[in-house]
Amino acid sequence: MTVSRDTEKSAQQPSSTTELPRRATWFELFGDLVFVAAVGQGTHRIGAHPDGASIAAAAALFVPLWWTWVLYAVRANRADRDRTVQRLLTTAGLAAVTGMAVYLGGVGHGHGADTGFVVSYLCARAGVAALYLWDLRQEPRLKPLAQVYVAGSALTATIWLTATFALDGPSRYVVWGIAMAAELALPLLAGRRLSASPSDAEHLRERFGLFTIIVIGETVLGFTNGLAAAHSAPSAALTGGAAFALAAGLWWSYFSASSTRPGAHEALAAGGRQMHAYVFGHLPIQLALAVTGGAVGAAVATHTHRLNTPLTACVVGGTAVFLTATALVRASFTGLREAVVLVRLATAALTLCLLPLAGHLPVAAALAAPAVLLAASVVAETPGHRRRLAFQAT
Repeated sequence: MTVSRDTEKSAQQPSSTTELPRRATWFELFGDLVFVAAVGQGTHRIGAHPDGASIAAAAALFVPLWWTWVLYAVRANRADRDRTVQRLLTTAGLAAVTGMAVYLGGVGHGHGADTGFVVSYLCARAGVAALYLWDLRQEPRLKPLAQVYVAGSALTATIWLTATFALDGPSRYVVWGIAMAAELALPLLAGRRLSASPSDAEHLRERFGLFTIIVIGETVLGFTNGLAAAHSAPSAALTGGAAFALAAGLWWSYFSASSTRPGAHEALAAGGRQMHAYVFGHLPIQLALAVTGGAVGAAVATHTHRLNTPLTACVVGGTAVFLTATALVRASFTGLREAVVLVRLATAALTLCLLPLAGHLPVAAALAAPAVLLAASVVAETPGHRRRLAFQAT
């Protein structure tokens, strides 16, 4: 989402008592680099085997990875003082995230990879629990929230481990899904405890924006790798240009036209419904970006002239899900009837209309079509353009 300019205005009127706005630290950016590796392993599953099973597995495994990032980002937003002990605990948790990256590609193909992934995930989550317990020394207001998180995490960890060591086949992954759903429900169970915990709205928006950049970056990496592998193909440059246009359109759409109305983001600091809508609304946003990015990389590297059905669904469906999710996140602050929300939902519907057609188009055209719709959506969402359209309508 776009960053508010209020801080720029305040900067023009300096005061000795004015605190500088909180920004992401270099250490937080280092942590994001670790998650880059894990996200890349997930999108690689799509590129290596662009079929329905691989896409479903990559999408499912993205959820615990995303949730781990959210836990560290929200914890740092609430209590991080960038001290030595906190850095050491976070570094230990990030080491476990690298374990998730190592085993992610093999999940579903052997008990060893399944066990390694789950143990790494639980260790990464234990790092968050340790951070909350340490934070209580300086921030007593976190105690109710920490109690819910630590107790809930211990319960779901038991479910994860039981499924991993006692079950085989599809039943194992079904129970994993149940455990994951229970974890995602923990903030809802925390209820008013979230409102009693300190939070920084601008920092939170910046952190989610940075993670979005990471996921879009995997799209760029995917199609550049595809171009490197298919550089001898005559259509490689055209396909690569369309892939770049789609990646640029996704970036443009998120950062230029997905912001809430000025000042509305301050509601994030109070927790509650809008906080949940913003955080959980980013799961379909960033999942759609990851799936679309993996499919774009596979599309550029393909030696066929048409996209297969799974890749078509990822590129077109992923773009439509992205548009819908960003519209609904915005609507939680502005209402469903707000102009940008309506434009974005209409664009998502038009994008879905490409599903029966994209599989019959050349690869470059199948990638360019949603890119064109994204660009048209952003132009239509621009305030000046909306005013011109309203004037012409009268």
